[in-house]
Amino acid sequence: MVYESFDPRKAYRQYLGTQWDYDKDNNLEYCITITDRTGDPVYIPILLSEEIDTQNLPPLPYIEMHIPPGGTTYEPHDVLASTRKMQSFIILNVYFADLDNIDRTEFAKKIKDKLHYITRSNQSTTPGIVFMNIEDDGLEEETDGHRVIFHYIATLYCLYYDTCIEP
Repeated sequence: MVYESFDPRKAYRQYLGTQWDYDKDNNLEYCITITDRTGDPVYIPILLSEEIDTQNLPPLPYIEMHIPPGGTTYEPHDVLASTRKMQSFIILNVYFADLDNIDRTEFAKKIKDKLHYITRSNQSTTPGIVFMNIEDDGLEEETDGHRVIFHYIATLYCLYYDTCIEP
């Protein structure tokens, strides 16, 4: 018996985001959409940490989802059980620059509200995930050269059951 691999970030991204053609190669990415101060849409791609190349960072804004070391735990169970209970903590970092048409407090609040709304709306309908919740959110500021970057950080808690499959 083998347990099927499951990445809660992918399930969350699929149900959190809407697809939007955001790059020059017409690749569709999952994004959330909010509006800036002038009412124009801002598309924020949702990327797994492995998709972010530090040598060639994507344009701001974007959301990075990663699971910290020890962020996924498995509850002890009977070796012959057909399912196992898993908990996973996903860190959501939203990177955006301090731009003229963005009030950073308002922008961060819009992102936070959108993430919370979509999480609550999908917490019982995301396949594989029994429950999910956002907790411990905050906004941190960083300077990078001549840019000011703000990280909206939220911890997503997911509880799901891994199903055993026959090899």
